[in-house]
Amino acid sequence: MDPEMMTDAQVEQVLTKMQTEGYSTTQFDQYAEKQGLDKTTTAKFKNRIVRYNTDVNGLKKRKKMDPEELKKFGLTPETEEVIDPRLMKYFEAYMQKQDSIKELELPVFGASMFQELTMSFETNLRMATPESYILGPDDEVVLDIYGLSEGHFNLQVSPEGTIRIPNVGIVAVGGLSVAEAKQSIKKSLVPYFAGINSGETKLSIALGDIRSITVNVIGEVKYPGTYTIPSLATVYNALYQSGGPTENGSFRFVNIIRGGKIIATVDLYDFLVFGKETNVRLQDQDAIKVLPYKNRVSISGEVKSKALFEVKENETLADLIKFAGGFTEKAFQERITAYRNTTKEKSVIDVSAPDFGSFVVKAGDAYMVGEILGRFSNRVQIQGAVYRPGEYALTEGMKASDLLRKAEGLLEDAFATRAIVFRKDANNLPEIASFSPIDALNGKNDLLLKREDSVQIYSTIDMKEEEYIYVAGEVVKPDKYLFSKGMTLKDAILIAQGVTTKADKGEVEVFRQITDPSVLVNNLQKAKSFKFQLDQVLAFGDEASEFKLQKEDRVIIRSMFGFEDMKQIKVEGEVMRKGTYVITSKNQRVSDVIKMAGGLTQYGYPEGAFLLRRIKKSDAEKEMLTQMNKNMSTIGASKIELDDELLTGAAEKKKRNQYKNSITNPNDTIGFNPELSTSTDLVGIDLKKILANPGSKYDIIMEEGDILSVPKLLETVQVMGEVMMPNTVRYEKGRSLKSYVNAAGGFGMNAKSSKSYVIHANGSIDVTSSFMGFRSYPKVKPGSRVIVPEKPETQKLTTVEILGITTSLTSVAAMIISLFIR
Repeated sequence: MDPEMMTDAQVEQVLTKMQTEGYSTTQFDQYAEKQGLDKTTTAKFKNRIVRYNTDVNGLKKRKKMDPEELKKFGLTPETEEVIDPRLMKYFEAYMQKQDSIKELELPVFGASMFQELTMSFETNLRMATPESYILGPDDEVVLDIYGLSEGHFNLQVSPEGTIRIPNVGIVAVGGLSVAEAKQSIKKSLVPYFAGINSGETKLSIALGDIRSITVNVIGEVKYPGTYTIPSLATVYNALYQSGGPTENGSFRFVNIIRGGKIIATVDLYDFLVFGKETNVRLQDQDAIKVLPYKNRVSISGEVKSKALFEVKENETLADLIKFAGGFTEKAFQERITAYRNTTKEKSVIDVSAPDFGSFVVKAGDAYMVGEILGRFSNRVQIQGAVYRPGEYALTEGMKASDLLRKAEGLLEDAFATRAIVFRKDANNLPEIASFSPIDALNGKNDLLLKREDSVQIYSTIDMKEEEYIYVAGEVVKPDKYLFSKGMTLKDAILIAQGVTTKADKGEVEVFRQITDPSVLVNNLQKAKSFKFQLDQVLAFGDEASEFKLQKEDRVIIRSMFGFEDMKQIKVEGEVMRKGTYVITSKNQRVSDVIKMAGGLTQYGYPEGAFLLRRIKKSDAEKEMLTQMNKNMSTIGASKIELDDELLTGAAEKKKRNQYKNSITNPNDTIGFNPELSTSTDLVGIDLKKILANPGSKYDIIMEEGDILSVPKLLETVQVMGEVMMPNTVRYEKGRSLKSYVNAAGGFGMNAKSSKSYVIHANGSIDVTSSFMGFRSYPKVKPGSRVIVPEKPETQKLTTVEILGITTSLTSVAAMIISLFIR
């Protein structure tokens, strides 16, 4: 299997097996040789182990939860993966709270570089061979000889630090730099390759596969331990794998220890701030120790990097500002406020800009960079009726006329005799000043401007209320229109897009409001009218067409006398030619419409015919009906209750809906609804009498929107309401109402039989009548509905009420008896 394709789990299995057999990761070459692996496969395995260490010891560790936070919940990193789900939600809420608290705290500068999962310090293995690189066991030396003599060799450094050059022998290179090894190899090649000394044959040495080294990262790091890294790796690669310095770790003092001695101290700020990398090359068994921080200060406010910074002795505030990336665009750079700890308490120090380079920062200092003020030192504004309104710079001695000229002068509609200046007094309280713009431009009474003055130039258009004329009647677009000076009567009609075909050519009337106070006081008349001939108004050059209108004039174009739109009616049901018809005369009656429809079919049932009429309501009628609804709310509620009680069960409700839908448009409502402009009424007619006596009192005149419906002969009767079993019963001629009720199971216990009534197919209603104790039930016809209402509920008297009434009656009786005795 190709080592490069191995998963982390498979690599971990190999490392675990090595440990059980007594091998460490530094002894992988010996373990690989025992397993019979060739050098190429061994090198690939080592590279894969390096990548595994980077993932597991670096990125994956940083994904774990903080052990200190886990302890608060009685958990350890080992039990983190098996947290009880019920506990997990509390843990997550706690962590969110901690995150919000940390957001308010300043971060340690540089810590995010080691915490960022998307950032990686990977060793550059494709770089040019460094001359200072120290060769060691497992390094591969690529030897190229070219010129008079040629040769190419890939030579691996043995554990003893030597390489074997074919036909030359063994050359010691371990512990030598690449430059030193090149000289040693060159001396060894002189006897075997011609031209080496003369330069005619040249020698090139490069690194092929590099060895892995083991370094120990200790001290104030998040994940101290031993790490296997490529030999070209730097201190930054090792620190990244170990998670970087802890919260108490130093970024300025990172010691590299070799052979028990400190060979270099790395300042991470050189890289973080200036991008400079250390030239110290790590070697096998080196130790990297991160010391605790010594001096730490904070800087916040208007700097680019608000954070905690570590400072060395004698570093100044200027150095700290440089570490923080400098000031932001809004920073107040003249002074910085410093908060310093003394032996007893805190103190405040104001550091001026000239002292930034000499003010030495101390441990625990906190620096705050303020923000520049939001106000302007030299701003004035001008708004309103000028060509260029906006903000301008206030110069010394600047006057209102200067500002008007900067704004390129007044607009034509500017109110030139008065302008308002909004300003603030010495106590920063608002006040108003005024001046005449036209006088100021002419050098008279020019106002001296102050900082933050705002000049408002008003427009005569804005100061004028909107003026309208009104065009109504037979025009295409009756509406109100903006009045303009010089508008004529003909203009108004054209603006309303002309007259309609129904317009009366004989007369146009203009009503004008009287505004003369002397006339209004002594006269009851409030308006006057002007009448013109329409054809004269529309003619060119006529006096009527040039009649000048005034604001609030009402122009009315009346309609032609006798002109009406064609009105349609509809005939449905059992007629020869059902459909839509047009009313041809004002006195066209039901009989005329039946004749136009060709008469009834042989199945027509004239006794069941009915008429639906749409009634348009005026605003006054709708208002009246609204008031009636309020006054009759109790009656309306009882009617609704009765309607719901008449039809019980899903089948009966379905029948009721089908009946309503069969006689009315679903967009209409039977009865009145003041929220609608029209309503539909069911008009009871007797078509049999109408056809027998056309033009009689029964033969009513048709109206626009009427629907005349002639049903076919119905053979059933519906029995509904307070009966034992509401039902539909077959019609039998001569059968009484009571017999139909008996067919539905008889009257119910709560039935009010004396109020039973019949709704006939044509919409007419017959009720039960009584005379001298004798009850007369209405006749039932085909298609009728027998309705048995329910008795109204009566509330029984309670015991307390009975006692109260009894007591009252007893008291009254006693008073009457006492009166008689007297």
